[in-house]
Amino acid sequence: MAKKTINAAKEKKRVAAIYRLLQETYPEAACTLNFRSPLQLLIMTILAAQCTDARVNIVCTQLFKDFQSVDDFADAAPGALEKAIHACGFFNQKARAIRESCRMLRAEYNSQVPDTMDDLLRLPGVGRKIANAVLGECFGKPAVVVDTHCKRVANRLGFTRHQDPGKIEIDLQQLWQPEHWTMYSQYMVHHGRAYCLARSPKCADCPLFSLCPWPEKDKRAHDAF
Repeated sequence: MAKKTINAAKEKKRVAAIYRLLQETYPEAACTLNFRSPLQLLIMTILAAQCTDARVNIVCTQLFKDFQSVDDFADAAPGALEKAIHACGFFNQKARAIRESCRMLRAEYNSQVPDTMDDLLRLPGVGRKIANAVLGECFGKPAVVVDTHCKRVANRLGFTRHQDPGKIEIDLQQLWQPEHWTMYSQYMVHHGRAYCLARSPKCADCPLFSLCPWPEKDKRAHDAF
């Protein structure tokens, strides 16, 4: 029991140290989707599936000029929304999810994006990743967003051994302090893009190198020279 307590205390310190280093490395970390309202973020996160945030931002610059309200999206003419979001890929499925979600918002939520997980998950096309993004970014609620970058970095840092996003979310909730959930998620995304890349991670330059237990880090760092 004493050994487990010691190990748990050491891990708590490591997790806190990693948070501080990430905070120092990415002082301006923020959501990379350029949204101005919960509705905009909801729509942008639906569009972001299998698409880059950069492309979503480009597409939505015009999209939010043409479609500004829940009614605009809910009543979009057949083909109009699909054409507007075509560049984001899977446009038929995404347009359907956006239309149906906005119709539900209008019918059941007074055209307002709800601020609870249960209500958000009722919306077509909305899973836990989207719901957590909206809760954390728009409503200031503790939320762990597990995207592909977070999944990869969390596994390499030893925060989880799972591949399933739902199980990873639970592991991170148990490991991170609730007040850090949203920003820790952001830091993981930024770190996954800057250093902890999928194919060619920059281990030799990584600020987390000494705190990272990933077995391949030494070889990756050596191969960089």
